[in-house]
Amino acid sequence: MKSERMRWRGIVVGGFVAILALSVASGVLAQVNPRDVPVVLQPQQRFERGQDIQPIFEGWLRNDDGSYRFLFGYLNRNYAERPHVPVGQNNFFLPGEQDRGQPTYFYPRTHRYQFEVNVPADFPLDGQLVWTVTQQNSAQTAIGWLQPEWEIDVSTITSNGRTGFGRGADELFGNQPPRIAVEASATTVSVGQPVTLIARVQDDELPSELPERSRSPLRQYPALTPPEDAPEIPDNVRQYQRPSPTRNHLSLLWVVFRGPDGGKIAPDDYQEWEEGMPGDGWTSGTFETTVTFNKPGSYRLRAFGSDAMLISTVDLDITVTE
Repeated sequence: MKSERMRWRGIVVGGFVAILALSVASGVLAQVNPRDVPVVLQPQQRFERGQDIQPIFEGWLRNDDGSYRFLFGYLNRNYAERPHVPVGQNNFFLPGEQDRGQPTYFYPRTHRYQFEVNVPADFPLDGQLVWTVTQQNSAQTAIGWLQPEWEIDVSTITSNGRTGFGRGADELFGNQPPRIAVEASATTVSVGQPVTLIARVQDDELPSELPERSRSPLRQYPALTPPEDAPEIPDNVRQYQRPSPTRNHLSLLWVVFRGPDGGKIAPDDYQEWEEGMPGDGWTSGTFETTVTFNKPGSYRLRAFGSDAMLISTVDLDITVTE
């Protein structure tokens, strides 16, 4: 009865998975609507919202005093939705303190090296530090441990973070991360009241200048109109472009690290030092940003300062009232 068996084949067509049922006996080819195929079989499907969050253990670093730093990031599987998951039963570390400085506001897609957790020098070699995030009733974990193969260095971080820009190893390992000092025009404001953020960045003379390159434009995808009886699953979702540091000069990015809403940050990408701004753009620079909040609550903003190779962070807390 081999001739009566049905063979299923999945093929990728334009970013979607089509399932073909091939009858060997009759030679008839039938196409199944991809909307009727379980999502697990649609690896190219993009979703604006409704997906979970995957914490990521990036590796560990040695400190001079013998202790260690565990580095973490995350993948928000949505292309638009930005979940707020407060520290607690849905966002916690074990063992020990639940709060290890993790984010509670998650931007779309992958964000690497977002925070560090210091662990003592006597942390067991077979010990584990587990970060769990539950979103859409899906609990996902990242397990940090001192596996030798997971020891990383500045080369690993710049390669994965795409901030090396092809500079040599002498600059990479000789460079010092920038230092950032921040202040706000107010730390307690009302909804809709703009706040001016000032960040002053200091750095050494590394890295050296590189020829500029044009930045890739944001890819756009046309919106398709689904059949009236189709499930509400988007077929085409606009690409999300994660903010990236500039190739030359100091640059700075502000994000909402913790808080119930993202607010409105301008500019909302890495702001590159330009002629006319305070400083020389390489060893010093001052950046001014505006943020306006749409919801009351306690917010932690994080500034990411880049010297065009290494990135440092500093936090600023703001309380927003009705």
